[in-house]
Amino acid sequence: RFLRHDDIIKSKTIFWRHNIVGISPTLHAKASVNNTDEEVVVVGAWYEKELPLPGEAKNFRAGIKTVSPWWNMKGRWPEIEEQVAMGTSLAGRLGLTEGSVVLLDGREFTVSGIVETGGTDDEKVFMELESLQKLKGLEGKISRMLVSALTTPMDEFAYKDPDTMTKVEYEKWYCTGYVTSIAKQLEEVFQGSVSTPIWQVAQTEGKILERLRLLIYFLSLAALIAAAIGVSTTMIMSLLRRVHEIGLMKAIGADSGRIISLFLTEGIVIGCIGGIIGYVLSIAFAEYIGLTVFNTGFEKRAVLLPVAICSAIFISFIGIILPVRKALGIKPAVVLKGAE
Repeated sequence: RFLRHDDIIKSKTIFWRHNIVGISPTLHAKASVNNTDEEVVVVGAWYEKELPLPGEAKNFRAGIKTVSPWWNMKGRWPEIEEQVAMGTSLAGRLGLTEGSVVLLDGREFTVSGIVETGGTDDEKVFMELESLQKLKGLEGKISRMLVSALTTPMDEFAYKDPDTMTKVEYEKWYCTGYVTSIAKQLEEVFQGSVSTPIWQVAQTEGKILERLRLLIYFLSLAALIAAAIGVSTTMIMSLLRRVHEIGLMKAIGADSGRIISLFLTEGIVIGCIGGIIGYVLSIAFAEYIGLTVFNTGFEKRAVLLPVAICSAIFISFIGIILPVRKALGIKPAVVLKGAE
């Protein structure tokens, strides 16, 4: 049984299509090597390929590089039918290097590269997907599809059997990015398929994400405290420079409300400027971290700008509490007498 080549692009049409960051279709076959009785597994795959998406202006990058970026390629991936890439263990056992010639089912192929995967794939031969389909007469067919997706960490509800769920529970499960619900949606678009999560990867990633989330909370709290202290220090320095001005204002009739409004105005200005600068820098850093660490860009939400500005103003208000108390405690007579 095979999957349909035409269904590959359908993986980017499911409800959680934006969470899918990599796909790698493969075709597996066997071939005799160097006119001996030994058979090796030949894998047809894409290493890196741009796929057009229906209704999308930007192509989607697919292939082994999107799901297994740790693979080490010495040389280059096969580009024509007469080229293959050899797993490092198999190449060492057969005495093959880049540029060597190997016989597969009696046909000559040139080794274009050596692949090191760190697993059982080091004992396999790799070809371009369409080349192996043509070689074996399996046009339009693939053996399996590897999908890399951003998922919500599994909780107790996620492990519940969908067949026993109520309608409300099923909708909640289906519309949550669990690895099981994404797997279910992939089965629906791949004709005759059975989708199996790689639990070791999913559970490990879930634990890492939970720890990262906790770390981000701590870092955010530390950043808020540091920002409040920074604002408070700035305002105290401003207060020290204007002690005599504040004393004179109070002497000519300025009440506490006017003094407080002076510092609140400065706090709002500092908060607005800091919020806008912080939003712009956060977008740039988030995009960089997303692409380098998670291999995907983060969604940019317009609501984050007002949230950033309001948060910065709130932090500024916390930071001016101490300077305001100091300012309200200034005695005009003492300050003005000292100025003389």
